[in-house]
Amino acid sequence: MPKTSQRPPFLPGLGGLRALAALAILVGHAAAWLTPLPETPALFAPLARLTQCGLSAFFLLSGFVLQYNYGPALADGRVSLARFALARLARLYPVYLLLFALAAAGLLISEGPRALGGPANIAAYLTLTHGWLFSPESNSIFPLSWALSVEFFFYILFPAVACLLARIATPGAALAVGLGSLAAIWGLDILTAAAWPRLFPAVLARYPRWETVPGEFAGVLFQWLIYTSPYFRAFEFILGAATARLFVLRPTAGPGLDLLAAAGLLALLVVPFPADNFYLAVLANNALYAPFLAALCLAWAARPRRWTTRPLLAGIGLASLSIYLVQAWTLPLCKAPPGASPLLWAAMALAGMAVTVAAGMALTRLVEAPAARYVLGREKKE
Repeated sequence: MPKTSQRPPFLPGLGGLRALAALAILVGHAAAWLTPLPETPALFAPLARLTQCGLSAFFLLSGFVLQYNYGPALADGRVSLARFALARLARLYPVYLLLFALAAAGLLISEGPRALGGPANIAAYLTLTHGWLFSPESNSIFPLSWALSVEFFFYILFPAVACLLARIATPGAALAVGLGSLAAIWGLDILTAAAWPRLFPAVLARYPRWETVPGEFAGVLFQWLIYTSPYFRAFEFILGAATARLFVLRPTAGPGLDLLAAAGLLALLVVPFPADNFYLAVLANNALYAPFLAALCLAWAARPRRWTTRPLLAGIGLASLSIYLVQAWTLPLCKAPPGASPLLWAAMALAGMAVTVAAGMALTRLVEAPAARYVLGREKKE
């Protein structure tokens, strides 16, 4: 049997950061789905970036939290791989399985069996591997679940990351790993931007059905390669894990670090980008915000602001998974009718966000948390 392990001290500031990430994604999606703002790119751009920033924060926090809670224990054998996998899937899978079943049932009723794409497509969703390969002709059953497919990829990657970071004995070395992950993704972005004129037609040639709509195909390929595939997002996860190792080795943060990080994020959200800079467009879809988010994560782990530990933010942080997944149902319920006044669609968007937060917190309380306790409790008894 594995040795017993003791959880490290709880870091309440990270719950606040997780809540802010969930709200950032929710605001961005509400603006995109419930308002006419997408028709005005200059006004919508900061909100679209808010969604990108929130997702980047989730992936970075995933690496930080896993490394902080499980890294040393997993590396030295105090926690088995089986126990780690069960603990993560017990939290992730029950609520996902419920909502996936609802999404699949809705498609089955409204469009028939063909809408599910066959057994292989269903199996990919059930195993959370549906985002690992580019498949533009596969049926989309639960679009928002791509982030969980990425997260599942992180779980498989994490044992190797934990063993690597266990060898890191100094803060400088941990910082070097984090900076190396940033350099890797920025370099990969440069290569991708440079290769795009050759890459895009080569991939398009493999999908003849799309040759009549090359612009649409370019968007689909760009979205998967840069934004939703786990291979680009893994560097944010590694940066988060390296930041956690840095924190453990030196659990302090300079005063005002969070203010500097927040100022950097705000600048990236509101400053217009050059319209013809393709590399910047690539970077904005994955690791543009990561350095500032890592600094914010480190600052609030060491010295959280009082407001970041408020019960409401803590509750939203705990329910962030359910809030993210359920918004595909709750936000459309509050869509204003065509021709509505700006005041009405703004009020409806706010109502949709409130309903989503309430539904997500209820789903966490009634499904996500009890299911995790049940699965882990049975594992202890056995």
